[in-house]
Amino acid sequence: MKRSLMVAAALAAFVVPAAAPLAALAQDQELQPPRSRGEAREQRREARVEARTERRAETPPPAPRPAEPDRPARPPQLDRLERPDRPRQERREDRREDRQERREERRDDRQERRADRPDRPARPEIRQDRREDRRERREDRRDDRQDRRQERREDRPNRPDRPQDRQERREERRENRQERRQDRREDRQERREDRREYREFRQRFNGDHWRRDWNRRHGRDWWRHDRRWRGYGGVRIGFYFAPGYGYYNVPRNYWNQRWRVGEFLPSIFWRYRLDDWRTYGLGYPPEGTRWVLVDNHIYLIDEYDGYIIDVIYDAWSW
Repeated sequence: MKRSLMVAAALAAFVVPAAAPLAALAQDQELQPPRSRGEAREQRREARVEARTERRAETPPPAPRPAEPDRPARPPQLDRLERPDRPRQERREDRREDRQERREERRDDRQERRADRPDRPARPEIRQDRREDRRERREDRRDDRQDRRQERREDRPNRPDRPQDRQERREERRENRQERRQDRREDRQERREDRREYREFRQRFNGDHWRRDWNRRHGRDWWRHDRRWRGYGGVRIGFYFAPGYGYYNVPRNYWNQRWRVGEFLPSIFWRYRLDDWRTYGLGYPPEGTRWVLVDNHIYLIDEYDGYIIDVIYDAWSW
């Protein structure tokens, strides 16, 4: 209770002095008569004017500006209005005469400077001297080029002269053409002999007869007991099996593809050669040829370019 009384007394001590001016102002407004809006505006204007005059009275007066030095008097000029009227043609003629006089003065000055140098040659002589200098420089450059060429030739004493060099190149080209012709003749001759040997081989060997005789002497699954077929486990997509080599990957564009006589076997199959052709009862391959195993087909190809000489399709059944 005592605390609440003390708090109330403290608040009253602060609030009562602050509320006293407000009460006095309210009483003054009640005592003063009401003013119109125009009177209030006039009073505010008068108060602003009084404050402005007080500020001006308080500001010190500006310092006087220093006196400017006396400027030189401008030369008297004749006003345009006071000038006598001159026609435009006369003014142009005056300017033209002035230019002509200046040209003559410059010409006289040049003549005087030339007279001061009596040993100086005339202009035609100077031009002639320059032409001779240029001619001499050209000749010097030409001589220098010839000297450099001669030095290079001396550095290469075994180099033949140009006409002889051209002749030698012609002879070399002629010899090369003759050699190429001779090589082509020899190639054609070799191909004729190869064809003759190929025809002879086809006459003494027939793939159909070989398959008939082979199937007659062997059973259907004869390869199951052959050691060269030991790793065989059936057909695999994307792979071929070669006896003695095992499975090998085949590119997709070669899968299940057959080649005929007269075509060229791709080089990736050349390595799977069938060297024991006697075991399989095949014919003796001509010189420069080989038997090749591709899937269950046997090809006789040329070792140089893979030309197919003979082929046995489906040599055995899986």
